[in-house]
Amino acid sequence: MKIIQLKNITKKYKDKVIFSDVNLTIPSSSFTVLMGESGSGKTTLLNIMGGLEPQTSGEVIIEHQNIKNFSARQRADFYRHEVGLIFQGSYLQPQLTLFENISLPGVFAKMPRAERDQRVRELARDLGISEVLNSLPSQVSGGQAERACIARALLLNPKIILADEPTSNLDEKNANIILQLLNNIRLQQGITVIVSSHSQLVARFATQLVTVENGTIYVQ
Repeated sequence: MKIIQLKNITKKYKDKVIFSDVNLTIPSSSFTVLMGESGSGKTTLLNIMGGLEPQTSGEVIIEHQNIKNFSARQRADFYRHEVGLIFQGSYLQPQLTLFENISLPGVFAKMPRAERDQRVRELARDLGISEVLNSLPSQVSGGQAERACIARALLLNPKIILADEPTSNLDEKNANIILQLLNNIRLQQGITVIVSSHSQLVARFATQLVTVENGTIYVQ
């Protein structure tokens, strides 16, 4: 069963063609890895799936819904509830505690505070960061910060997680821990995980491997 379908996606920056007529299907509950060197376009492809930047032409269909038919508000609401985002480099607000950072999607979605706080604590417990919830990002390790990013992405129970180079700033041991956590969450909750990376360690977790090279994709 497919959860995301890209149809004839073309992306241009001025006169430079990044992709041309790309077609890709993401199976539901898969761990799909977009592999490619820096500048290959893998992050652009991930951003298009996540609604963070528009394609020049083509269609993005998520759960049988064509995103181009949505208004700006419908698109924002859809992505907020259906897609969790993990940005490269443990992107957390430095002035907020981990608890406050993880809470942010719930604040924007007007989630009741008691429910939101309980969800944050449950996720922190499951991800092993309960003891640092009241710490600032600068006061925790890279692995703990990345776990907080995962918790934030999971707060609203999305069906899809999009992660851009989630292990790029971690050593191999912590990278493996983060990938195991993502994979365990996928297996337990049936969510779909899509990760962009150039790491062979990440590729080992793939149920579907998509190589991005010179504007072309190769699916394995």
